[in-house]
Amino acid sequence: MSQEHTDYPTNMPYDPQAQGQAATKAVETRRKQRSRARELIETLVLTALIFFAVRGVVQSFRVEGESMLPSLQSEELLMVNKAVYWHTDEDSPLAFLAQTDSGGSERFVLHPPQHGDVIVFHAPRDPGKDYIKRVIGVPGDFIEIREGRVWRNGQQLHEPYLDAANRAESGYPGQREQWTVPTDNLFVLGDNRLGSSDSRTWGFVPYDNVVGKAVFTYWPVGELGAVPGSLLPPLLGRLAR
Repeated sequence: MSQEHTDYPTNMPYDPQAQGQAATKAVETRRKQRSRARELIETLVLTALIFFAVRGVVQSFRVEGESMLPSLQSEELLMVNKAVYWHTDEDSPLAFLAQTDSGGSERFVLHPPQHGDVIVFHAPRDPGKDYIKRVIGVPGDFIEIREGRVWRNGQQLHEPYLDAANRAESGYPGQREQWTVPTDNLFVLGDNRLGSSDSRTWGFVPYDNVVGKAVFTYWPVGELGAVPGSLLPPLLGRLAR
């Protein structure tokens, strides 16, 4: 003869109210679990959106080599503003968002690279590498190097970011000494003119190669502060320079 089993002790009376409360508690527990799972998913999605948004605006860059001495030291870590030079072709459907006319085929949301800006860009001869240099000439500028000094449109440049040796010698023998910057291009030089590969040897930088403007050094801590030529005020280590 089979014996019937029950989930409840035989000596406990059936309590409909207690059973209802247990069911309500179970439903509430499942609701809280779903709420926590939804909050976690929302947090992860929001974090991803913020990450990609920030990556679209700001990029980290490590200085390699001595081409920007004394302004920037090798192995310094910089924050690069990618948004400041956002641009589009004048024939693009998004051209209405870019109100600044560069005088060529590109239109900029804010403004194109300007004299003195320190920029990061894809190397014209090796797009897989990124360089950092200072903008000396913009489209239409006539650049000369004579008697070791840089002249732009007939005016000798005042370059306080150079050290004494580089102020005395901005060129080197046998190089071309005059350039006219074409439309949608830049002429760039390293601050360490005696040890920099730049527009003097490999030519101009197209707008489309520009990654962004170097604005802030964040490592090492002793060098924390604005990159010379950026819009930020000098801070901490830069005050002593």
